[in-house]
Amino acid sequence: MDWNLFSFHHCNSTFTVGLTPLYLTMPLSPSHPLLNRIPRPRRETPDHVIDQLKEAVSADDMDTFREVLSVQTRISELVDVMSEALVCDHAGAAYQLLRRGMAPNRVFARKAIAARAKKCLAVFFDFGWDVNEPVNATETSVFAYAFADRDMALWLLERGADLNVRPVIDITPLSHAVKYATPDLLRELLDRGGDVQKGEVLQHALNRSTDVVTVLGMLLDKGAPLNAVMYANHPGSWRMYFFLERGTPLHKAATIGNAEAVRFLLDRGADPSIPNSKGRKALECAERAGHKEIVEMLANERVGHSKRLPTKRRSVAR
Repeated sequence: MDWNLFSFHHCNSTFTVGLTPLYLTMPLSPSHPLLNRIPRPRRETPDHVIDQLKEAVSADDMDTFREVLSVQTRISELVDVMSEALVCDHAGAAYQLLRRGMAPNRVFARKAIAARAKKCLAVFFDFGWDVNEPVNATETSVFAYAFADRDMALWLLERGADLNVRPVIDITPLSHAVKYATPDLLRELLDRGGDVQKGEVLQHALNRSTDVVTVLGMLLDKGAPLNAVMYANHPGSWRMYFFLERGTPLHKAATIGNAEAVRFLLDRGADPSIPNSKGRKALECAERAGHKEIVEMLANERVGHSKRLPTKRRSVAR
C-alpha cells in the first residue's frame, strides 16, 4: 500500500508518518502506474465520446461540445473532460459540466490554480465553491497551492480566500506562503491580514530554500512568537502529534543545520535554555544532529546567557 507521507525533523531523527492511502488524497495522471492497482467501476461512457468532448474543448467548438454532452447521463464519468477545460481555461465548457451536476471540488480547484485558470475558477465561485474549505483534517484550503504565482494568490485573496483558515491542526494558508511565496508577496500578504500567531509560521519558514533569514525577520517584526514550542498553544495539534518531538524555532534551526538562522534567531532574542517536548535544549539537538558549528555557537551563547542571568540576593540575618 502506498501512503500519503509527511515528515517531521527532530533532534536525532526524521519521523515519516502515514495518514491515508495516496490515491485517496491527491490527483494522479491517467498514466500513473498506481492507478493500475486500483479497482475501477465499469464506465458506461465510451472512450471515444470522452475524446470527442476533450477535442471540442481544445478546439473551442462549443456547438459540438453541447451536442455530445446533451446525450450523456453519467456526468461523473467526465472528469477528464473537466480537466481539459481547466488546462484550456475554457469557462464555457466548465459551466456546461457544472450545470449538469459535476461538483466544483477541491481536486478541480487545485488543478485550476496550477493551470492559472481564472475564468474557470470564476465559474466555480458562481456555482458556490468555498475557497476556504479545508482539504481534510490535516490540510488547509487549496489557497495554500497558489503562492508560487503572485497574480493567482492576490486574485484569490480579493475573492475572499482566507490566509488564516485552519483545519483540525494548526496550519494555515499563510503557513504555506511563508515557505513558498517571494518576500515581496509575503510582505503584501502580511499587510492584508496574514496572522502570524497562527500556523506555526516560523517553523514553516525554516523549510524555505532561499531567503530564510529575510522571511524570519518579516515574521518576527509582525510579532510571531519567537520562543513558542511547536503546537504548545494549540491543544488539538498537541494531542494529535503527542508522539513527536516538538521544539521552538531555534530547536528546528539547530536540528536541520541552518547556522545562519540559528545566529539570527539568537540575535533576535531566542532563548536557548527552553527545553523541547522531550526535555532537550537546542544545543543537545545540534549535538545529536552532528552540526558542530551550531554546537559551538550555542555553547558560547549558553556561557554568555548564564553570565547575563541575575544573581539571587542573599538574605542577611539581622
